[in-house]
Amino acid sequence: MLRKKCMVLILFLTCFIGFPIFSHSANRTALVIGNSNYRTAPLINPVNDARDIAQVLKSLGFEVICKVNAGRRETEDAVQQFHRNLNRAQVGFFYYAGHGMQIDGKNYLLPVDIQVKSSADIKYRATQVDWILSKMEDSGSKVNIVVLDACRNNPFRGFRGANDGLVPIQSVRGSFIAYATSPGSVAQDGSGRNGLYTSHLLQNIKKPGLTVEEVFREVRRSVAEKSNFKQIPWDSSSLMGAFYIAGAGGGNDDDRRRFEEDQARLERQRREFEQAKAEFERKQLEAKQQTVEVASLPQRPSYSHKEDTDELQFLKKLKGVWEGEGKQYNNKSSWTIKMKIAPDDYKIDYPSLNCGGNLILLSQTNDHIEFREKLTYGRNRCTDNGKIIISKSEKHKLKWLWYYSNGKLGADSVLTNSTISAP
Repeated sequence: MLRKKCMVLILFLTCFIGFPIFSHSANRTALVIGNSNYRTAPLINPVNDARDIAQVLKSLGFEVICKVNAGRRETEDAVQQFHRNLNRAQVGFFYYAGHGMQIDGKNYLLPVDIQVKSSADIKYRATQVDWILSKMEDSGSKVNIVVLDACRNNPFRGFRGANDGLVPIQSVRGSFIAYATSPGSVAQDGSGRNGLYTSHLLQNIKKPGLTVEEVFREVRRSVAEKSNFKQIPWDSSSLMGAFYIAGAGGGNDDDRRRFEEDQARLERQRREFEQAKAEFERKQLEAKQQTVEVASLPQRPSYSHKEDTDELQFLKKLKGVWEGEGKQYNNKSSWTIKMKIAPDDYKIDYPSLNCGGNLILLSQTNDHIEFREKLTYGRNRCTDNGKIIISKSEKHKLKWLWYYSNGKLGADSVLTNSTISAP
């Protein structure tokens, strides 16, 4: 029963979605920044991009803070004001156009007054994207949309740890993150009033009846075709519901009612999970606190071999190759899984992602086993150091859960093995 309740975690971690439509500006707030006038490598479009995006967001009911050619202090003050606005809003929207770069796996947005002589200057004088995302997550807003048109040519090539483009960011709760181009790639600045990416965003964001995913899918298709597929916009999402930036185009009451019913159901499941989790942790603590006096135990008869415990029996029954399809909770991404269990040798491969490696045994009971994942190839394509928990399911099947290194649940699957009898 406890194992079934823990499955609710899949829904709970991804249930924070926004209402389909908000008509009042108090429910929607945005921060828009466009930087062009850099001392090194000035840009043409970002100021126009920011002003045009701000105007469209205002027409869609957003309370907008718009900053152009912002220095470091002005940027930080704007983020703090944005955070205060988010505390009373349901939807947050952050847009940035200008220079951005990655240093040692972290993304930074560059203010126009930055003076850079080394990569250390960027780390401490630029604005880290993770900080802005954390402020949005801490605010409690239900939907957070982040748009980064910041993948232009790196003006500071040659710095230690610096690379072109931006590195993918793990989506925080209830968020949608969009990039002007794919990770590690460079976006075009544009020759007209707006950059290539933002010009197509302006054309699609005002269309009613499109969810946020559909808006950016249209943007991706248009930008790819216009650039002859040299620039492919990219996005990631932890939204589970349908959020319409420009309205659902009809059926608003039905959408809102379905959302409220889903929220009530997920809240009940969240409470059940919290109760199950507390009970599980209590039993774990009691087990750790129990001590065994070895001298008081009766001696067992000696045998020619050591009997296997239930836990070892469970692990032995897993011997073989287990295969399945891993899925993220938005059901938009999936990949093949191939897990091999042999005596003292545990492997994991993701053929469709071209990555894989070893599994390190962490703990085991008579109904589930925990592994730590250590990739040996394809680290630039897959997230390393995740935790995998497998447990008994139906005959010939295993339940497979994958967690990020920070403890957040990332994906699940059901694995099958037709060559042996599953425990």
